[in-house]
Amino acid sequence: MFQKVVTKIVTPMATIVKPNFKLTYFFWKARIDKSNLIPVYIRSKQNSDEQIMYNTGVKVLKEQLKKEQKGKKETFRFKNKPEAIITLERKLQDTYVALLKEGYEPTLTDLLAHQSDRRKPTDKNIIAWCDDYLITPYSAGQKKSVHTLRTNMQGFNASLTFDKLTKPRIKSFFEWLTTAGVANNSQYKRLRALINVAEHANLVIPDLTSYKMPYTTANASKPRLTWSEVKKVMDTEAKTEIEQVAKDVFILACFSGLRIDDILNLGEGELHKFYYEREQRKTNSIVLVTINEYNEPLFKKYIDGVGYTRQRLSDALKPLLKRSGLTKKVKKVQEVGYGKVAVTKAKYEEIAFHSGRRFYARLLNDLGCGGEIARDELGHSFKNVTELYAGSPDHSYRISRVRMAMGKLNEKMEELALMKVA
Repeated sequence: MFQKVVTKIVTPMATIVKPNFKLTYFFWKARIDKSNLIPVYIRSKQNSDEQIMYNTGVKVLKEQLKKEQKGKKETFRFKNKPEAIITLERKLQDTYVALLKEGYEPTLTDLLAHQSDRRKPTDKNIIAWCDDYLITPYSAGQKKSVHTLRTNMQGFNASLTFDKLTKPRIKSFFEWLTTAGVANNSQYKRLRALINVAEHANLVIPDLTSYKMPYTTANASKPRLTWSEVKKVMDTEAKTEIEQVAKDVFILACFSGLRIDDILNLGEGELHKFYYEREQRKTNSIVLVTINEYNEPLFKKYIDGVGYTRQRLSDALKPLLKRSGLTKKVKKVQEVGYGKVAVTKAKYEEIAFHSGRRFYARLLNDLGCGGEIARDELGHSFKNVTELYAGSPDHSYRISRVRMAMGKLNEKMEELALMKVA
């Protein structure tokens, strides 16, 4: 049901309130960006004493607009409305009708606040709850997991309801996933998705929240990046704006060791002359990352925000990695149930932003800055964690050592390449 915080109609509706909501579009040409895109706003004074304006988040080129002359006034309108605008219009109109039926006189502000309100499914069918979850503003990553869970549930038992989700049935579901060849770490993601959907439905299922996987859920080992591969990525030209951002974020991870969540929120930290300081989102501990010639321009470029989600950047990164030549086949061994399955894929398919963090750890080690120096650069609490990645001195001494090493990066890596046994 809608929360009743909008203005109540006190006189007959037919004499005051219009049956539809009128939206006026405003193209703010003074705020055109570097790509010549004009932001689109909507504004309305309907049922309000003042004009209300809202940024739709949609941007268009001037060529997508049609100019009209009304007397001495020049106006613009869409030649063809973008899909996002059509969807927003539909949501606002549906919300307007729904609020009218409940006896309210909504303004544009009210419609924006209540456009996502809806009735949830009344049954306890898991697939129905998955569908409900997928139309909410959860993150793309969470939705992706639930979408996969929904597909699995259709194959396992499409009519299964939460009230029938006992521990034996949960166990049967994961045994079915094992038979289907789903790796254990992916099965764990299904468990988390199932718990998230149950919480979304406001259902408490002790058998579900207390369920423990009977076998290891460790991630499969990831292929490691080499210096020559990272150089090829750096030399590969991006084809789109988002691909360029994805490339920049990847390179920043390779030369700072920051996790992707921390890179997407660089503004939470502080950029100093020789180091970047922040509290890590994952550990809530402080990390000081050395500024060097490879990461400094990227820190400055994205300190005010990246502007894309992790999932969108990840999708944009893959084709760039493929064009850079990371196409050789690599073998990944996955735990499936109590056994192991070897999967062969192109290397670029297995490289992620976190691969850049692992690369930085190995790079520091190769440059003679391993051990405690690498540990402090990456913000690890324990040295043995760093050693897993890379195979304290005072932070000013550390930063001096790292900057010196990075300054001789090309020379050092070429020397190491010559020393390798053929």
